[in-house]
Amino acid sequence: MSLKEQQADDLRQEMATIIELLKDREVVENEFRSPHVPDSESGEVKKHTLYDHIDQEAVDALQVRVNDCLNELRIIGNANHEQCAQALRKIDGIAIPAAEDISVTWEGVEAIGKLVDESQSAADEIAQDVQSIDHHCDQLRDTIRDMELEGGMLSMDDYNVLLRDTNEVSGIVADLGETLAGVRRRADEINVRFLQYSAFYDESTRRFAAVAQIAEIGQQYVQDVASEQMQYAALASAVDTALEDMWGLVTWYRQFHSAYDGLIAEVHRRRQAQRELLGAVEDMRARLDAMHVEELRVRAAFVDREGPFLPSDLCPFIQDPPPRYTVEEAGDVGRFASVQSHETRYSKHIADSHAFNPPSLT
Repeated sequence: MSLKEQQADDLRQEMATIIELLKDREVVENEFRSPHVPDSESGEVKKHTLYDHIDQEAVDALQVRVNDCLNELRIIGNANHEQCAQALRKIDGIAIPAAEDISVTWEGVEAIGKLVDESQSAADEIAQDVQSIDHHCDQLRDTIRDMELEGGMLSMDDYNVLLRDTNEVSGIVADLGETLAGVRRRADEINVRFLQYSAFYDESTRRFAAVAQIAEIGQQYVQDVASEQMQYAALASAVDTALEDMWGLVTWYRQFHSAYDGLIAEVHRRRQAQRELLGAVEDMRARLDAMHVEELRVRAAFVDREGPFLPSDLCPFIQDPPPRYTVEEAGDVGRFASVQSHETRYSKHIADSHAFNPPSLT
């Protein structure tokens, strides 16, 4: 279970708990407004609870929205998991050559370069020796041609030249053989190293090709997943918003349940205040009535005593009766008359007089 699914499950439990509390909390039937009407046949009225004043359809719609978003997230997550599994299966199907015990070092590469340089120097020496042999051969041909022109006679000087050249040629040939042997040895060593490095290159080429295939599979997987990440992020944001709305609703319902205790306390307080006000009103009415009667008596005595001697046009209003003052009620005075005793533990919070308006779910 993912973190968001766990949060949603916890909130569902919280919502179910507070709804059960609202269903169990009965409202004083005779005083507060009930949404239920008496049954047409039996006349019975359905039990009035705090649950009757919440919008269950809005709660259900909010939970459906959370479930739909979580299902979409689960589908995307399962699809990504399957794509990852397919990519891994493809990678497992790639044959990666086993590493062979072939050591290639930079020192070995430098050694090959040194052997090549030595072989090039030996080739230059062989070229010089071949050129020297060609020179001696040219001298030998010239001497033989001179001898034939002179009738086959060979002078001592020519003989010495031929003898010296012959001796030098044998030495040159001997040096040439040693040089060729060195070239052959270096060529054999270069060939061995070439074979080793060729095998290493072939192995590396195959391994690099396998790595390239794996990289291509990984890149394709990343591209496929990236196209769904925006949708996943949007759904995750929608889930967070819906969970915040649900948590706000749970908090509001708990405060509603607690505020009902304050409402009961306020009703009892207002009933007591009304009793005190009614007492003061009755007392004031009695006093006003007594004062009015006394004023009538005093005015009547004055008229009886002095009236016969006063002209009527001198002070016409002297015959007027005194004004009568009354105390009138404004509002529904009898609203709290039917408040029943209700055992409850009063909350510290007192409900205000605002209308019952739950928070918006949209």
